[in-house]
Amino acid sequence: LWEDISRLLYAQDEPFASLSIYAQYCMMRLASSEVEVILDGQGADEQLAGYIAYQMPYIRGLLQQGRILTALREALGGLRHHRSFFSWAIRQFLVRSERRGLLRGDASEVLRYSGSLDEVLARETVATNLPLLLHWGDRNSMAFSIEARVPFLDHRLVEYIAALPLDQKIRGGVTKYVLRRAIRGLVPDAIRCRMDKMGFVTPEEAWMKDELAPHILDLFSAPEFSRRSYWDAERVLQNYKEFLDGRSEYSTEFWRIACAEIWLRQFDGARG
Repeated sequence: LWEDISRLLYAQDEPFASLSIYAQYCMMRLASSEVEVILDGQGADEQLAGYIAYQMPYIRGLLQQGRILTALREALGGLRHHRSFFSWAIRQFLVRSERRGLLRGDASEVLRYSGSLDEVLARETVATNLPLLLHWGDRNSMAFSIEARVPFLDHRLVEYIAALPLDQKIRGGVTKYVLRRAIRGLVPDAIRCRMDKMGFVTPEEAWMKDELAPHILDLFSAPEFSRRSYWDAERVLQNYKEFLDGRSEYSTEFWRIACAEIWLRQFDGARG
């Protein structure tokens, strides 16, 4: 696994945010033995409000418009369909707020979900989330000589979706509402009506606690790691050990710091 991740990082040419990229990499490798072109669904979530967290700016916008009953309906629908997500998100917010202190520097905080839902979706589509996903996907597909086509980014479809009212994207806590209706009878309801959002999920937390742990400990304990100016190496190692001992929750900062260090050693050549 460790060697495979190193090959993935070489293909990506830059650090990446989570090991979900590895799942896509493995899928591309498997597909390459059978096909040369695949269809990729990238862009649907950013345009059709597919991520559960998009419900917060939607509800906030409804409240600002004075649509109290609609906002209440959306909040109750969101809790009914996605209760486990919101409880996890609150825990992660608290843990990650503390772990931001592991990094040094004065980078301004990015408020990903600030503004109206229309503003959030436009920003995620053209400036932040989707461009990253497309970059990672292109690198993964090209690593195995596969062409990945993205039908949701056909400019005619993009223009059409952008003109839709927001209640066609989220309704009653149901994400991608209009798409779910459009594929009725074409896709089994067990898939079409599924509420638990799943991307390229990997057992990142389990790997970081088990199979990858010896490598990560070596990485965080190395003299060259402690000499980097980007993070507080002593606190990083201490926090990671607390996670391994079960004294604190996992958060993806551990992987992101480790990935940056691996990348520095592969490409920068600097050991200190």
